[in-house]
Amino acid sequence: MTTIIKYTFKEMLKKRAFLLVSILSLLYLSIYAFGLSRIFDRPASSIFDIIVESQILSAGLFFANFIVAFLVVLTSVNAISGEIESCTIYSILSKPIKRYELVLGKFIGLGAMIVIYSSIMFLSVIGLNIWFGSKINFGWDNILKGLFFFDLGPIVFLALIIASSSIFSTVNTGIIAIMAYGIALVGGVLEQIGYAIQQGTAGTLASNSGESLINAGILTSLILPTDVIYRKMIAVLLTKSSGISFMTQGFFGGMSQPSIYMFIYIFFYVVFLLYYGAKRFSQRDL
Repeated sequence: MTTIIKYTFKEMLKKRAFLLVSILSLLYLSIYAFGLSRIFDRPASSIFDIIVESQILSAGLFFANFIVAFLVVLTSVNAISGEIESCTIYSILSKPIKRYELVLGKFIGLGAMIVIYSSIMFLSVIGLNIWFGSKINFGWDNILKGLFFFDLGPIVFLALIIASSSIFSTVNTGIIAIMAYGIALVGGVLEQIGYAIQQGTAGTLASNSGESLINAGILTSLILPTDVIYRKMIAVLLTKSSGISFMTQGFFGGMSQPSIYMFIYIFFYVVFLLYYGAKRFSQRDL
């Protein structure tokens, strides 16, 4: 399996998709840096200014997270199915390697590169905010916890794609990945709107509407929990040890956080996907 991990890692570096996303990431960070240079051109004089800066940070991390998800799709959608469609799977499986080792090796190899790339994007956005004078005081514990959750989301997404690629064709895997990510994104927004309705209005009708949106968001997070992981990342990053939080409301904020039970679910979610994908691939007629 070690050979598969090394081969997958090197293969990802050689892909044109990786180079394309790298160029787009540099372009994005350049535009984001230009925006920060203009936004932070005046001193922050009130708590409102700091909240605005936290919104800018949340937006930067949101789109950075989206770019990483884009990389995950482009580089892993054909991880297993592509080998089958190109018939290179026969030369791979002719070696003394079991099918489940191929699935796990692909996951670990791609996951290692994605974690490195994701960490660079996260630290770049944080570093740019600090460089241009953000008044948000980031503690190392906030940054490290935020980095963990920022990396966790793409890994969970990767597990879904690897499992799908082990069972379905490349095209079908791509459709599943894009639709699942879109559903999770929309569901997360609906959940935030639901909490906003409950907090900002009174009355039974408004309460029922907000609760319905929250339940819809929770249901979509069970399909793919990437959005709730992002909200947790924002929460740990912008909450100080004293308990003061600069979490923002709205599209990029996080008025709700996942419970510990959700992260227990996420752990078994990843384990199940890899187990089921490896099992189905072992039974697949090549």
